[in-house]
Amino acid sequence: MEGSLLYVSRRMSTDAEVRNIVETSLARNAQLGVTGALVASRGRFAQILEGPRAAVDALMDSIRRDRRHAGVEVLVYDDIDRRRFADWTMAYSGASVFVDGLIGTLTERATPLPHRGDVRRLIQAIGELARARI
Repeated sequence: MEGSLLYVSRRMSTDAEVRNIVETSLARNAQLGVTGALVASRGRFAQILEGPRAAVDALMDSIRRDRRHAGVEVLVYDDIDRRRFADWTMAYSGASVFVDGLIGTLTERATPLPHRGDVRRLIQAIGELARARI
């Protein structure tokens, strides 16, 4: 079964470390059969990972241990029939004030669960940024 996972985290890395994350992810994701997109703003990350659940789970274990991330929160992890980012082992977009605001809304919420509309807006924004980078 394949899954699509969206997580957000606080960015604890330099621009050079983000470039390293992207370069490493391109090769590792291809090897694992995982696709997705990453947005790195000044203070936050948002990433969608898609692929075999075992591979996505292994990547998330690695991300949770990575000192370049803090406060990792999985917002959505659904079964999928079709990938949104099938053509990209790692689509990458740098800073986006709009996406940073969406992530802030989702992480600084007063309720235990994120609002589905905010999650959908974040997924859509990540997709649009990824397509704009081609």
